[in-house]
Amino acid sequence: MKKIALLLLILGSAVYLSAQAPNSNLYLFNVAKTGDTTFQFSAPKFLSAFNLKGYNNHPYFFNDNELYIASQAPKESQPELYSLNILTGIRTRVTDTYDGEYSPRPVGDGQNFSAVRMEFPVGDTIQRLWQFPLSRSGKGQPVFTDINNVGYYLWLSARELLLFLVDKPNQLVKVEIGSPRKETIAVNPGRCIRKVPGNGAYFVQKSSSLSQPWKIMKWDQRVLGRAAVTEVVNTLNGSEDFAVMADGSLVIGSGSVLYRFRPGVDRNWKKMADFSFYGMKKITRIEVSPDNGKIVFVGQQ
Repeated sequence: MKKIALLLLILGSAVYLSAQAPNSNLYLFNVAKTGDTTFQFSAPKFLSAFNLKGYNNHPYFFNDNELYIASQAPKESQPELYSLNILTGIRTRVTDTYDGEYSPRPVGDGQNFSAVRMEFPVGDTIQRLWQFPLSRSGKGQPVFTDINNVGYYLWLSARELLLFLVDKPNQLVKVEIGSPRKETIAVNPGRCIRKVPGNGAYFVQKSSSLSQPWKIMKWDQRVLGRAAVTEVVNTLNGSEDFAVMADGSLVIGSGSVLYRFRPGVDRNWKKMADFSFYGMKKITRIEVSPDNGKIVFVGQQ
């Protein structure tokens, strides 16, 4: 009874890529560090009450109080991007196209944001990275006109990126705007790519064997060759979505539980919080606000 009552309270306070996207919802909590290894999660908000039976995914903080998401109602053919103001509860539609948009990110130049667009030319389907003005004054344009298999990405700078390319097998490559060169970083990576505080990126290296664990790897942009990639820690139970906090620690979900790992300090993942109280069964994509005071994740019940 308590669980039902709290979920109703949250609902009342709430302000892979396919046409049949799975049902998923967004949950927001304030997070505060209360000790060296302890955290408090408070002020829960259910952010996707406007599309309760639909697809709500790919959250990203553009600032401490503005969250971009990809959302698709049950009767819609493709996801569109929305901006959610966490303080006011105002939801603004950012894209309105025949195509589907995913994975919104600020470019880093203060003028534009980007997203993966699934396009449907006659007889084909392509996934390109697009760039749009933050002012929403234009329709945008492809970042790369000749790369048609982008699944996920990370901006290293306003000109350099890491791209997850959908292929057989998938690849993680480094590219630069205006250059045809692709530098292969990994083969068979996971979909989550995160910036390393300093210089480089974290990514998940998947295993071709069910008996071998997946691993979070660190790529150092300052080092040449194979030595640039080093192992950090095993993931948990096939999880591939993680976030990086301001102190450099990693956060990952496994089932209903969030775990934390401090590279160079911890030997294993440490439990942060269990969200099974909210009926959560699986936590996937995780984002932490720039001020480290809020956390949002995709949860499946």
